[in-house]
Amino acid sequence: MEKLNGNIVALSLGITAIVLYVICLAIVAFIPIPLVVSFVNALQHSIDVSGIVVKNISLAGAVTGVIGWFVIAAATGYIFAFVYNKVAEKFNI
Repeated sequence: MEKLNGNIVALSLGITAIVLYVICLAIVAFIPIPLVVSFVNALQHSIDVSGIVVKNISLAGAVTGVIGWFVIAAATGYIFAFVYNKVAEKFNI
């Protein structure tokens, strides 16, 4: 089996994170807060986020979020590809 290319996996996960983040921004911008809170509370296994949800996200905050999630996802991609390749090598896959 071929090894995973860490750069491609990292870039793919980084782009995926940006797409998901932008979708999340749109949801928060266009859906009423009570529905957003209800949805996020369901995702967070009984954590109540109603006291911390904000509707006014600045452009700087959005850009910081996009960059931050890209970096986190890309680092995750590199780590995943590295671990995958080591495990595949160990088991001769």
